[in-house]
Amino acid sequence: LILSMAAFPLNSPAAAGLREDRPTVLITGSNRGIGLGFVEHYAAEGWNVIATCRTPEKADDLKALQAKFPQVVVEQLDVTDHARIDQLAAEYEGQPIDLLVNNAAILGPLPEQKIGGLDYELFQQVMAINVYGPMKMTEAFADHVAASDQKKVVALSSGLSSIKMTSKMPGFYYYRSSKSALNMVMRGMRTDLRDRGVIVALIAPGMVGTQLLYDSGWRGKSLTPAESVAGMSAHIAQLTLEDPGEIVNTDGKIIPW
Repeated sequence: LILSMAAFPLNSPAAAGLREDRPTVLITGSNRGIGLGFVEHYAAEGWNVIATCRTPEKADDLKALQAKFPQVVVEQLDVTDHARIDQLAAEYEGQPIDLLVNNAAILGPLPEQKIGGLDYELFQQVMAINVYGPMKMTEAFADHVAASDQKKVVALSSGLSSIKMTSKMPGFYYYRSSKSALNMVMRGMRTDLRDRGVIVALIAPGMVGTQLLYDSGWRGKSLTPAESVAGMSAHIAQLTLEDPGEIVNTDGKIIPW
């Protein structure tokens, strides 16, 4: 189902493979897990998909989707490389982006996230990917999103960002802090971009059977990436400027701050 059509000319050579009569989504961290699930979902729905990852030459699953769906364009992008983000935004100048999905994130090694073993350089790395990356992506592509029909920016938060839900949970300092900071950044950007008609939202994928969840030590029940993306994309489709801006889990439940 194609929900909207971009009515702007594709002036950029980078956008040459995209269809003008289809909405466009840009996804970070697209080579595996939830990001790859978003690529497959929106490609199957007929969207143009700009799928980014750090090392496309190693992204075999992503390349397989690109071969299956000709409207998938793969771009190299490390979200900590702000010069590359600016370059990519310039390459797609004139290309409306209906949906920006800030998905790329890392958990960080857990032994270094406990008192007695804290590694502050590692903390900085987690913040650079999980917070500065989405902030820079949203800033760099704000004009592209504002020029589109749907005008949506989403960032993947987490139940671990919730002070209420994790008040008695030890460890995970870097990841928890980064996702809480991401919440605040996106709430601020939501206010700043509202006058341009841009919807900025926080969504959470739930417990998804990805490498990140495995690295966390979780061995309980989990969703597949496809199941998680199905729930999140259904919520994304219904987003409006009038929404209260809460963190919404893939199952539709509200995650408290």
